[in-house]
Amino acid sequence: MKRFRDIIVRDRLALSRISLLQQGIPKSRRGNTRSIPLVRDFTLAKYRELIRCLRDHGYSLKTLADHLGQADREENRVVILRHDVDISPAVALRMAGLERDLDIRASYYFRHPATFHPPTIRAVTGLGHEVGYHYEVLTTTRGDMDQAIRLFGEKLAAFREVCPVETVAAHGGSRFDQDTREIWNRRRLQDFGLRGEAYLSIPGFLYFSDTGRTWSPTGKVRDSIPGGRPVPEQVRTTDDLMAWVGSAGEPRLALNVHPERWADGMGEEIITIGQDLVYNLVKRGVRGVKTLGSGRAAKKGQEG
Repeated sequence: MKRFRDIIVRDRLALSRISLLQQGIPKSRRGNTRSIPLVRDFTLAKYRELIRCLRDHGYSLKTLADHLGQADREENRVVILRHDVDISPAVALRMAGLERDLDIRASYYFRHPATFHPPTIRAVTGLGHEVGYHYEVLTTTRGDMDQAIRLFGEKLAAFREVCPVETVAAHGGSRFDQDTREIWNRRRLQDFGLRGEAYLSIPGFLYFSDTGRTWSPTGKVRDSIPGGRPVPEQVRTTDDLMAWVGSAGEPRLALNVHPERWADGMGEEIITIGQDLVYNLVKRGVRGVKTLGSGRAAKKGQEG
């Protein structure tokens, strides 16, 4: 691993090309990458810049539960700040501490069992943040709706043994055919004593996610608000997002920031870029296989 890091650190050209690929910039628009400096994005330093930018432009940053609990939700400018903890509870705790230092609160959604770690969850709530359940029950049960609803209740109860839970957020599971949010076609949030769902309870918000190492909607399968407004295509990097915030005047934003994507130092940045590159290639491969399979099935149906 150390040798791998040393090789990539010496090759700034390679990192620049990887960074451009991660941002979804087509090859035709990359120009001469030999003259491009290393693109630094999705670092904790850049995250601090983003928070300062939002505050400087008059946004109030809130948890989802805080927003839904307000009697008057028509603030001039509000950002619902959300973190899906997909991989590392420890990295999530680091971000929670950074946000406490910045005097902001956010909603952290932990998976069960993948990132369900009670000591970390208690520490995150102790820093003043909201914690919720990042559910994926319909993909876990491969579409068995009755089993998924039962499993949701069991896992939610496990969370509530550790901390209060008022809101939940679906986990994408883009490799699978099932959209786990479909359980709400059969049940209501109130059936489980819940106030809201991170995708379904914020109509009218413009939703940005760092999934795929870009704020652009390109390549995102389910990480979007159903029926929501499209994100501007030109917003790819965090610098793009900050520039857009300064010019657009959009009053209601929701940001999904995955803690494991935001690196502290060059070593972590190299690893996260590599992880995202592999993950995006796998996603594209899965989508390609599904598209090919659908095409063959349609052709077979026509021939039959």
